[in-house]
Amino acid sequence: MPFVEREDVGTTLRRKLTPHRRLQVWEKTGGHCVLCGRAIDAGRERWIAEHIRALELGGLDVMENIGPAHEACALDKTGEDHRRTAKAKRQKIRHIGAEGSQRPLPFGRTSRWKRKLSGQIVRR
Repeated sequence: MPFVEREDVGTTLRRKLTPHRRLQVWEKTGGHCVLCGRAIDAGRERWIAEHIRALELGGLDVMENIGPAHEACALDKTGEDHRRTAKAKRQKIRHIGAEGSQRPLPFGRTSRWKRKLSGQIVRR
């Protein structure tokens, strides 16, 4: 089986959302939420230009990845994205062996204290 090189997906930088880009986002879907599909009443409801695939999960900051979303829908999606990102970071830290020991041995090499053969405990 050939070796497959895994690519690390980093966080994409976010560009400024100008009023012109915000209008393009709105017109792209005709004012429908990209998350729930319902129409957004812009006069009464707050809406957010939401990245469909989150930037922190490797999504790009391009118009094809941005759409209007109800504020409540966007907050739910953002919370889920943060949970998924945190899990991915924990898995990466565990995979590369960068995590510290959860249960260090008492009087081990990393401890400030040392136990002598006589049983006496002294500082290192």
